[in-house]
Amino acid sequence: MEHIKIRSLEADSEYVAAFELVGKLRQTSSKLDVEENSLLAKVSSGSAKPELTDRVAALLGESNRANQEAPDSLQSRLRVIADERRDLRHAKAIAEERLCKARYKASKAICDDVSPAYQSAVATLAAAFVTAHNAHAALLAITNELNALDVAWISYLSPMQATNIFGDNSVRIAAWLRVAASHKYIKSSDIPTELKS
Repeated sequence: MEHIKIRSLEADSEYVAAFELVGKLRQTSSKLDVEENSLLAKVSSGSAKPELTDRVAALLGESNRANQEAPDSLQSRLRVIADERRDLRHAKAIAEERLCKARYKASKAICDDVSPAYQSAVATLAAAFVTAHNAHAALLAITNELNALDVAWISYLSPMQATNIFGDNSVRIAAWLRVAASHKYIKSSDIPTELKS
């Protein structure tokens, strides 16, 4: 049997760009997590310096803070991280939706390419199942006749009925063939009459 080469999703540039963007956003999120955890540990340990906000400055009599640098404190950085996290969450949701769309678009192109080989493989398997069903029916005919004649055949012939594979009356193969026919991989007329109901 010939092996078919199936191209990967990475062959689609739109998918690759979307995949890389999602990865980059997840990395950014992980970095924020690490920084935020570190800052929260400092805050909870009490090692954080008090923050010189406008209100604190007013209490200290330093009401004119317009020309001073913004405070570089843990609390202010945590607020910035919260804003960044919110924006990042929205960006990730949009990027993941784009990745999903790109994946389905690329997958459709791949499936269109592989469809003839897939259909051929299903048809070949269906034909093999029908052949196997006929062979199993021939085996059952022999064992049924031996049973009807009360022959103690199991003592001399190893029982090889495949009802555990086929199901009683080949019900499993019949169901599989009906599904294959419903998807137009095989014709309904290819299914033996005894397997149609």
